[in-house]
Amino acid sequence: MKLLNYDAKILIMQNVQSTIKEVPVSYTIAQYKILYRLIVQKHITKDFFDFLLLELYSLSDWKQLSYPQMYELIHILTYWKKGRISYE
Repeated sequence: MKLLNYDAKILIMQNVQSTIKEVPVSYTIAQYKILYRLIVQKHITKDFFDFLLLELYSLSDWKQLSYPQMYELIHILTYWKKGRISYE
């Protein structure tokens, strides 16, 4: 390979790993397992879970969640504390 025909930037960038990650379209199995564990640990009722889905994402079925939505829902349930809602 002749290095004379290539720009220095192209040669450098060919040897750098890409930092762009593809985000899955749908939720992953690992996210499903984390969500299931959170629901069991925090004793989340079906009514409350359905309420969250409807209010946050306007969905009635959790299987329609996308990867970022599932990530956000897991985050919300992880840091959810009962009795901390203020209506002021």
